[in-house]
Amino acid sequence: MEVKIEHGIEGAEIAVSRQDSIIIVDTIRASTTYVNAFSSGAVRIVPCSSQEHLDEKLVNYPDALKSGERLCKKIEGYDLGSSPEEMSKTDLKGKIILSSTTNGSRMVVASSKSPLVVMGSFCNSSAVVKFVKKQGVNVSIICSGRLGEKVVEDTLCAEYLKYKFTDTSNQFRLTPTEISSECKKSPSYEMLASAGLEKDFEYCMKIDSHELVPVLDGDGFILP
Repeated sequence: MEVKIEHGIEGAEIAVSRQDSIIIVDTIRASTTYVNAFSSGAVRIVPCSSQEHLDEKLVNYPDALKSGERLCKKIEGYDLGSSPEEMSKTDLKGKIILSSTTNGSRMVVASSKSPLVVMGSFCNSSAVVKFVKKQGVNVSIICSGRLGEKVVEDTLCAEYLKYKFTDTSNQFRLTPTEISSECKKSPSYEMLASAGLEKDFEYCMKIDSHELVPVLDGDGFILP
């Protein structure tokens, strides 16, 4: 099994052309938010590449909750933002969520023609690796980035996931505290902090806080 790290839409397209299993990483915050939404009872999360795309999906899911953010701020008129803390504290039992985020949702749409697409982050790293390993095929870890640029939190998370696939006999090169410190250098963290969402960052940095693996099924994620 070969494990590669790719970046952005172009990387997703390359992974699709190879028909790799794909792990989408949008550490701050979509990957972490999806996991926490499922933990709170959501049954399906449908990623949408734009607000217009989300409006189109409402035809198929008229009772769905609308979740979305632009630059860390909840989209006006939506039911939810894209906050893992908000998801963890909201009763979502039986709910379908339509999700439009700045980066992660678009990456999922670009990856959707691969045979397996899952959402991964620090919070479900061990569960994701265990699940994907069972498929026995090559893997691409796609770093979503931010506004088309690489960001340290996605690169570090991808490296951590690759490490768990290949070399757990040794410690990862950074401790959890060092990972958090490095990620605080990211513009993603600066934007969270400026919006008063530092608690979300804590959720994003919790390693293996969940054993849930969101798996793409048709146009949306479910739990297998």
